[in-house]
Amino acid sequence: MFKYKFIMKPIVIIGAGIAGLQAANMLHEGGIPFVLLEKQAHVGGRVQSEHFQGFTLDHGFQVLQTSYSEVQQSLRLADLDLSYFDSGAYLWKDKSWLSFFSPWQQTFSLFRALGDGIISLGDLVKLAQLWMKIQLDAKPLSNNPLTTQEYIDSLRFSPTFQDGFLKPFFYGIFLDESLTQPASLFVFYLKQFLEGKAALPKGGMGAISNQLLQSLPASSVRLNTEVESIEEGKVVLKNGETLECAKVILAANPTAASHLLDIPVDKGAILQSKTCYFSADEFPNEGKLLHLIPKAEESNILHFACLSKVNPSYAPAGKELISVTTLKTELSEEEIRKEMARFLGQEKLNWKFLKAYSIPESLPKQGFWNLIKQKALEKGIVLSGDYTQYPSLQAAFASGRLAAESAIS
Repeated sequence: MFKYKFIMKPIVIIGAGIAGLQAANMLHEGGIPFVLLEKQAHVGGRVQSEHFQGFTLDHGFQVLQTSYSEVQQSLRLADLDLSYFDSGAYLWKDKSWLSFFSPWQQTFSLFRALGDGIISLGDLVKLAQLWMKIQLDAKPLSNNPLTTQEYIDSLRFSPTFQDGFLKPFFYGIFLDESLTQPASLFVFYLKQFLEGKAALPKGGMGAISNQLLQSLPASSVRLNTEVESIEEGKVVLKNGETLECAKVILAANPTAASHLLDIPVDKGAILQSKTCYFSADEFPNEGKLLHLIPKAEESNILHFACLSKVNPSYAPAGKELISVTTLKTELSEEEIRKEMARFLGQEKLNWKFLKAYSIPESLPKQGFWNLIKQKALEKGIVLSGDYTQYPSLQAAFASGRLAAESAIS
């Protein structure tokens, strides 16, 4: 852990999402006084869970990617009691669901995938070539001018594999059916999913935020505390209180951060999504896989999964928990239910609707944040959050760590 000169006044951290919690933990480990402010009654930002009628509902579909280096260094993964998705997905082909597993983790499944027509021998050769390439360079940000859409098209996979798996899978990662995020991000995420595992903690994704919170002194964390303005050497709260500080780490979401810095957020800079949760007595298959819906189906649903198959703690005994994600936040529960019935071959779906979460700030997009970075720099404010790098838990943890180091250097 780093050691720095003693600071009399505390560092104020605004926002207790993953980046803010990480910054607070770094300061606490270094013996640096801090105050962590959070507008909401809970920590975690987007990474939180609600326990509802015996079910665990994450705020939007989320997974913990265990191969992230910052995740491995920052969390006590064993304490999270993780359960894992299988590496692959269910693909919709000829009005039925076919399982496709990663060839790097289940080699023998390739024979079935070849027989099902999901992937061709030519696709396997191209995948091997891509695999070798990403071993040499898989940086999340680079000078590659291509978008993910352009890069995937340039790889010339078969239409079945490209449109049935590769693109729908990344629609879900980017929450963007145009795939306009940089090609370098596609390569980076592909490497993480091929090498690592996607997990769900017992107690939900919010267990990650809670673990970070538990390491902090309660006296340094203030919930239900909204910031009015940031001035030189102090932070003014909505209740009129003023906190003098040595430095400010602004780890709020990009909209709130932009508001405090008095700059606009560009249209299209933030992507939204909606996740609906349903309860059922049973689910049609036993696989721990995400169900991907190709764009050709003209469906409003992006993907769905039975989370209780992955981690049984997500549902009470004898029940299943299904998450359904869409990019159309205005879509009703009944409209989603009708579409799900179509993909499950049923006239009517008798699942019980539990709850829906519309997430207006699900993911930030690249290329929109230079102005906020410039304004924060001018004011001597340390900016933190995954949007300052690239959307992921890896970047959230890294930005929190780097913000703490910058604030006390």
